[in-house]
Parts: sequence; structure tokens; C-alpha cells
Amino acid sequence: MHLYSKFTLKNGLRVIHLEDKTRTTVVLNTLYNVGARDENENKTGFAHLFEHLMFAGSENVPVFDKEVEEAGGQNNAFTNNEFTNYYLVMPSENVETAFWLESDRMRALTIDEKSLSVQQGVVVEEFKQRCFNAPFGLLWHHVRSLVYENSPYRWPTIGLDIKHIEDAVLYDVKSFYDEFYKPQNAIISIVGNIDVEETKRLAQKWFGDINKPGNANQNSYLEEVPINNRRFFETEDLSPNPAVFLVWKGPSFNNPESISLELFSEMLGGSDVSPLQLKLVKEKQLFNAAECFYMRGLGEGLFVVYGILNEGISHADGESALLTTLEEELQRGSALQRTYEGVKNRYATQLLFEATQPMQLAQRLCYFENAGNLEAINQENEVIEKIELTDVLSAAQKTMNKDNVSVIYYHPKS
Repeated sequence: MHLYSKFTLKNGLRVIHLEDKTRTTVVLNTLYNVGARDENENKTGFAHLFEHLMFAGSENVPVFDKEVEEAGGQNNAFTNNEFTNYYLVMPSENVETAFWLESDRMRALTIDEKSLSVQQGVVVEEFKQRCFNAPFGLLWHHVRSLVYENSPYRWPTIGLDIKHIEDAVLYDVKSFYDEFYKPQNAIISIVGNIDVEETKRLAQKWFGDINKPGNANQNSYLEEVPINNRRFFETEDLSPNPAVFLVWKGPSFNNPESISLELFSEMLGGSDVSPLQLKLVKEKQLFNAAECFYMRGLGEGLFVVYGILNEGISHADGESALLTTLEEELQRGSALQRTYEGVKNRYATQLLFEATQPMQLAQRLCYFENAGNLEAINQENEVIEKIELTDVLSAAQKTMNKDNVSVIYYHPKS
């Protein structure tokens, strides 16, 4: 049970506090309710660009990392399709420095031609390395364009086209900052050796007078129609081996079935003794690797099964083998009970471990608040405990079959 406190400043900033006197540090995590899905389809990659721009300096902090390091702290950030997250870890005696640094870049980030040009160069180079010069670098471009037709989920966080970042102009970048980087569109969590009264004082001192016009992101997006046919895409890739990827759309984060699909993904391919490994890699030797995972998001869910083919095995045979293994597992019913109990126990253990890690806990507090139900963080174990094997198999059967799958074949480049 996480005994957190929550309060909201007059400017709309939500603050979550959880004290841990056993720590010598404090984590200040800031989640902005903006991700790739909030971008203009002709100006994608801006959310990720801002992940970099936020470290370029602000009105009173010319060099962000220098101030962090001199205070004995560490920091980083990440972006996805749904939000952008920044965290600072500071010795508890320097916690006010964290409030100062985070508030200054919320208040007045340095956005000029120089800072934009530098970060454009960094992001463009990252795009080239990740997407053009790495095996399966364009995977999420291919997956998303196959699964989504109209939704803003149809491009990945890195952006739809490298030119969108190359051609970004100062006015558009400033407009993005003004629209999304404001207190009413942010959540901060503070976890560690600091009491709630000191947290309230520092939050009010450093964030209380940041007032920006506009409303919080309304998170209104075009809904896609369900997929009811097999979708197919075939291309070359830098991978030295051919590969098959199968993708299904599933329920989103707040739907209880999404947890069932996470559990099923662990049963199907989450270990060295899972069916994908035992049957397809070790016994039949069709693949040199075969795995699966469920990506559980606020507005989407994607179940991905893939295999890297061995020499001489056709893509069609690989696809057939993956689908057959999936169908066989779904038909095993109660014979999977022992496997399921092991997976459920590992899942519960992982939650207990995350509860002891201040950084992960701070991020999860923000994530659940952004999802609309902070108290759900205290109900996860109870929810999982009530999920039966029949629930898991039912969710998987409803989500996945050969008639609604999106398929990608990768061939090694000549």
C-alpha cells in the first residue's frame, strides 16, 4: 500500500508526494501530458524533439546538466506516443535544487535558433542511426502504418518523416511548448526523504506563480475501426536474417483485459521454457529467436509476436508456425494452470520490487494519475489476484486470430 498524498496548485499543477525516510535521496518526476499522438501529421517528432530541448537551458539555468551534477544528482527523460517524462534524483539536502531546475524550464525554456539547431542535429542523427542504420529500425513505422489508417497513433515517437524535424521552424516549436508545457498539463511526483509540508512549501515557492494561458490537453483522438481482415506488408531490412512479425490490436491500459494479455504474453513467450522457445527455436529449429510482448498504452494496446527465421525456412512457414503455436496454447485450457500460476507470481513479485524502487515508483504514480485513476496503483495486486486462467485465455482468444492479424515479412537486404 502506497501512502501517498496529493494536492493541486491554483495553476492546475498536480503534485503527488510519498515520503520514504529510509532513503538519502529524493526523486522529482515530471510527466507532461503530451506525446507523439498530439502532433500535427505534417510536423511529427516534436514531442521527442522537446525531450532534447528541455535540457538545452532555461532563463536562469544556462547549462542544465551542470547544475544537476554540481548538486550531486542525476537526470534523464523519455518520450512515447502518449506522454513525455522527466526525472531528477537529488540528495535530500539538495532537493530544492530539483524544484528550481524543473520549474525554471517549465516557466521559461530557452528556445532560440541556436538551441533549436543544435537539438535538431542531435535528433536527426538519432533518427538516422535508429531507423536507417540498425536492424528493424523502421519496425514501428511499418507496424503503425499497417495497424492504423487515420489515428495519430499511426506514426512512432521518433517521427513519421525525418524531414519533419529537419524543417522545424522556431515559431512551430515555440507554439508546441506554449500549448503543452504548462502546469495545468503536468503532474509531478516527489518520492523520498522529504515530508509533505516541505513538499507543499517548495512546490508553491517554485511552481505556484507559473501561470500560462489555455487548458490542459483534452486527449481527444480519432478512433480507428476494428481490424477484421489480414493486413500484410513485405520489405527488405538490414537484419542478416529474414523475420516475421505478427501484430494484433488489443484493449488499452484501463481495460482489465489488458493485464490478462500481458500475462498471456509471458506464458506464450516470456521465458526460455515458453512455447515459442521450446517448440519453434529448440525443437523444430524454425527460428533462432521467437518472442512476444503486449504493449499496454493509454489509448492503444498492441500484441506482437515475432520470429527471426533460420536459413531455408520460408516466411509463410514461419507465419504458420507462429499462428499454430498460438492456437495450440489457447486450446490447452486447464493444462496451463501451473504455467499460469508461475507467471502470475512473477508478475506480482515484479510489482513488489518496483514498489521499493523510488524512481520507478515516482514514474508510476504520475502514470496512474495521468491515466485517471491514481488509487489503482494500490489495487494492482488485488486485481491480478482475481484474474483466473479462463479470463486470460478468453481475452487472448477475443484479441488474436489469423483473420485480424497484421503481418510483416522482412527480407535481408541484398
